[in-house]
Amino acid sequence: MKINRIKDNDIANGFGITMSIWTQGCPHHCKGCFNGETWSFEDGTEFTKDDLYYILDNINKHGIKRDLSILGGEPLCPENIDGVINLSKTFKEKYPEKKIYLWTGYVVEEFNEIQKKVFEYVDILVDGKFEQGKKKLSLTMRGSSNQRVIDVKKSIEKNKLILLDIDNK
Repeated sequence: MKINRIKDNDIANGFGITMSIWTQGCPHHCKGCFNGETWSFEDGTEFTKDDLYYILDNINKHGIKRDLSILGGEPLCPENIDGVINLSKTFKEKYPEKKIYLWTGYVVEEFNEIQKKVFEYVDILVDGKFEQGKKKLSLTMRGSSNQRVIDVKKSIEKNKLILLDIDNK
């Protein structure tokens, strides 16, 4: 897995404060993407054990309660998926009470078997490509109205897709 950056204190991706990691490389190339610098698979740096330890050791830095956000680029593309699963698994083993948020351009109903493994660890998943024609800046946690905010744990429990109704409260 390649990464673009890690941000210790992020208030834009998740509820509250998160530590966010942006994967590097994206096959989707959505028109109007705000994060085009993460598209190239040639850029970024390899995610290392030092990066993993940095996240695990600093998630509670200065007594701030943080969750983990994984964005991209595309976290669930073949080049990144194994690293994302390993990061998520290790993170949840150490911090089972903390949430993991994940953004992907893939749609849940079309996940392959490897992509489905993230369901074991991720709490909130935003799926779907950004569509410039459906761009809506007032949406919470996503950029276009086709994207869905999915409560993964409730979806597993109910055996059906459960969306968070976060914009109509």
